[in-house]
Amino acid sequence: MENLDPAGAREDEGYPGALTIKLVRHGESEANVGRASPQEVGDHNVALTERGRAQARAAGVALGRAFLHGAQIYCSPYRRTRETLDQLCRGAGYERGAAALRVLEDPRLREVEHGYFDYEAQQEDRALHGWFYYRFRGGESPADCYDRTSGFLDSLIRQVERKDARRVLIVSHGLTIRCFVMRFMHMTVEAFEELANPGNAAVITIGPSDQLAAPRFTCGRWGVDGVELRT
Repeated sequence: MENLDPAGAREDEGYPGALTIKLVRHGESEANVGRASPQEVGDHNVALTERGRAQARAAGVALGRAFLHGAQIYCSPYRRTRETLDQLCRGAGYERGAAALRVLEDPRLREVEHGYFDYEAQQEDRALHGWFYYRFRGGESPADCYDRTSGFLDSLIRQVERKDARRVLIVSHGLTIRCFVMRFMHMTVEAFEELANPGNAAVITIGPSDQLAAPRFTCGRWGVDGVELRT
């Protein structure tokens, strides 16, 4: 476990004390296995594979109906995240899937936009200008994603406080999830760049560190579990 705030200098920014946030990356997609190109079908329209749907249902079984009941649920509007949430809800015991629950879609949870130019041709410039800061031609940088994720977190906290919610589920994308963790946990750019991309349908938990079995990082009274480091 690494303490990101050993001096105790950072404040909790008014986060509700009993809050637990589960972040789930979408299941395996057609693009993940090379059967669809985001440049050809549109990144927002990439579907899950059958394996990805099964992964999402298994995540729902693991989360359970009790966690979803009464939780604030947020989802990226992309097809693969919508399908993931629907199958996750079915796995948790909701026969009608996501339609049985109140879901708030938020475009700020979308995938980082990689633009419309050749990805590999930009790797030299990306290395020069920094992985976190480099903005893909016609797209975004992880720093841009961090900015919109910060705005989303502010909105989330206001909604949680207004509804007195204690559980939050967010279904999004690998890089967006890492940006959310970075923002919530006050990570440095260097610490962020050490985070590995979550696996398909992986679940990352943010909550009070004394309520987590094995937090990877802590900051103040908060911890994050389920994240992995690059090897």
